[in-house]
Amino acid sequence: MSTGQGRTPTDEELVAARRSARRAAWLGAPPGVCQYDPRNPDERTLATVWVATYVDALPNDDAAAGGQEEA
Repeated sequence: MSTGQGRTPTDEELVAARRSARRAAWLGAPPGVCQYDPRNPDERTLATVWVATYVDALPNDDAAAGGQEEA
């Protein structure tokens, strides 16, 4: 009987997911380019790591959007 947990990714897989996400963010690619499927239990952790790294790597566009930093 499956618990739906999936397997634990290797360190190499986690590094590759983070690298891919940073590259996608730097290139301005949409988050839909994530190659990991969160519906697949074996890829769920990698998809989560990818999206979190992608969001962290996005450039800060507050100034471009007219936002102002408080003094």
